[in-house]
Amino acid sequence: MKDRIYFKTRPRFGKAQHPFDIGMPFFWWKGHYDLHFLKRLYERTQGEFGTYYDHHLQFFLQENEGASEIEFFRHVNDIASDELGKLIADDKRESKSKHRSIVQQKKMLRAFLAHLASIDRWNTTRTKGEIIAEMESEIRELKELVVQLTKELKEAQKLETEGYINIPEGYLLTLVDIMVKLRKQALKDGRELVFSQFAMVWVKMICRYFREDRQPISIDTIRRYFPADLKDLKEKYAEIPSKNKLFDIVPAKKRR
Repeated sequence: MKDRIYFKTRPRFGKAQHPFDIGMPFFWWKGHYDLHFLKRLYERTQGEFGTYYDHHLQFFLQENEGASEIEFFRHVNDIASDELGKLIADDKRESKSKHRSIVQQKKMLRAFLAHLASIDRWNTTRTKGEIIAEMESEIRELKELVVQLTKELKEAQKLETEGYINIPEGYLLTLVDIMVKLRKQALKDGRELVFSQFAMVWVKMICRYFREDRQPISIDTIRRYFPADLKDLKEKYAEIPSKNKLFDIVPAKKRR
């Protein structure tokens, strides 16, 4: 089997084609590609981790037939994890300069590993216990959601009914006319007698609770009689024919 090529390298001579490409301008041993990958990583900012990873991922997928991201992800994760362990073991605090460099490298590696964990769709960076704990937490949340939704459904069903109010055939627009007039009624103080933020509520109410000759009423049949703004009638708005305007709503005489 042909060896995998994981990372995009810079040309042997000349300038690098991309700042993320790894390697040296002259001869270097390709067996140390992991060290060169880490060297370029240390030169990146944490905000570049995603683009740095993607840069080499795309190269890996193009250069290796049948390759998959999980293979690349595991390889990169192993390189970073192994290097972090090596740095922890090799940290000689007697040397201030070396210790300072190792501390910075460990900081970068931990941040990079955290980034890898955030994009780990395969749960390769987590223990079995961590996965089980997360699943149990999600199950608890889902159970609580089911209880809440069941409660809300029971409350909503209290208003449900299989019955409806029937309108004789040919008199649907008469009912619509009454609703339109009711919508326009105002109290003495100027407030609307009935108000809905959305005109479609009137349409849905009629279609839900009324039938014409025991047949369902189409929303498209009556929605054009309920414009969103009574002061701004659009082209699609329609007037109810005079023949269907059989009733008026008039204020009652003042009671003593």
